[in-house]
Parts: sequence; structure tokens; C-alpha cells
Amino acid sequence: MNKSALKKRLRSHYLEMRREMAFEEVWRLSAIIQKRFLETPIYRRSGRLSLYSSFKNEVLTDELFRRAVADGKEVCYPRVGRSPDRHLVFHRVTDLKSLVPGAYDIPEPAGVGPAVDPSTFDLIVVPGVAFDAAGARIGYGNGYYDIALQGCTARVVGLAYESQVLKEIIPVEAHDVRVSAIITEKRVVEV
Repeated sequence: MNKSALKKRLRSHYLEMRREMAFEEVWRLSAIIQKRFLETPIYRRSGRLSLYSSFKNEVLTDELFRRAVADGKEVCYPRVGRSPDRHLVFHRVTDLKSLVPGAYDIPEPAGVGPAVDPSTFDLIVVPGVAFDAAGARIGYGNGYYDIALQGCTARVVGLAYESQVLKEIIPVEAHDVRVSAIITEKRVVEV
């Protein structure tokens, strides 16, 4: 089986597993993961960071946003750029109520104000469907983060439930961007 087909099979399996989680469990585990993240030097050393809007039982990030704003950090969120080249564009967000349903119904900035170059971030928090201990990540398969983060030097951190961290190695392709750490409800995996 080629890399792309194997990733597709893994994506389908882990998305289904996540879909089956009760929201109470998502909330409980997300609270633990967010607390663990906020205690890391990775977070404390950051000044400008990017978060994602949680979607389909992904680890929640609302508390991270509130804390980062309270700590005086600049927080950005991605939005999917409009046609023809549907790429990620990052914008500063100062209030979660300013996020609007965007591509795939994921809350995103309305695109008001200047875009922020991802190369200026200290920290980029990314969602994922599955990760491995070497930092490989499976997303939804559209490559948005892989394209946006090419050449970035910021720490890229994946938030995941422990069940999303695979013991086996995820096949990577040349365009795949790895994470430098994974934070779960049980541990911080430094890559």
C-alpha cells in the first residue's frame, strides 16, 4: 500500500474514533490538555502564536485563547483564503465572538485587517487526526497547514488525545510538516 493510501486509511479510522467521543469526554480531556499546554515553557516563551478553532471533537482551544490574551500574547487564527488558491491566511483575533463560520463551517477570522505572516509566529498550535512520536501528523488531507508552514521556524505543537498518538510510524511525504511537540492528557511528547 502506498503512503497516500495508508494515510487515508489511518485518517478514516482515527476520525471515526474521534467522532464517537461524547462531548463530555472531549471537554474533560481538552481541559487537561489545555492546562498541560499552558504549563509548558513552549507556551511561556511565546509572544505571538496561532491557534485553531476546534472542529468535530478536536481538542478544544478556547481556554488557551483566553489565557494567551490575558497573558498579553498576540493570538492569530487561520482562515481559508478564497478562490482560486484556497490557502491559509492568518489574522489577529482579540475576541472569539469575532470568528465567523468559514470554509467547512469552521469558525475563522472574517479577514478584516492585515494578514499576519506565519514566519513571524513563535508558536503554531495545529489540529490533527493522528500523530506519531517522531512528529509526523495526519490532518484532514487538504494540506492547508503543510503549505502554510513550509519554511516556518516557529515551534509547531499538536494537541491530541492520547488515543491519537500512534505507536507505529506514520508515513510522511516530502510536503508534510512535522510537529515539534505533541501534548495529550497524559504527557508532553518532545520531538
